[in-house]
Amino acid sequence: MQIDENVSEEKKQANAFLREGKDTCHIRMFDNTEVFGTIKAFDLNFENVVVENLKTPLPQPLKSAILRTNDILTISLE
Repeated sequence: MQIDENVSEEKKQANAFLREGKDTCHIRMFDNTEVFGTIKAFDLNFENVVVENLKTPLPQPLKSAILRTNDILTISLE
């Protein structure tokens, strides 16, 4: 495995956080919908985010979902 020496410390910390995947986050969507889940990954261009155990206003949580970052207003760690 090759290590890119040009990766910033901030990106390294973000990648480490995503690998842990323990923290629940609060996501406020564009239409003021509030959801909760565990962020697992972002795509390369940060256009989509993969979330597990997504709790929405629907009765049953979703095992996994892909959210478009254009639809997200804020992401807060719990």
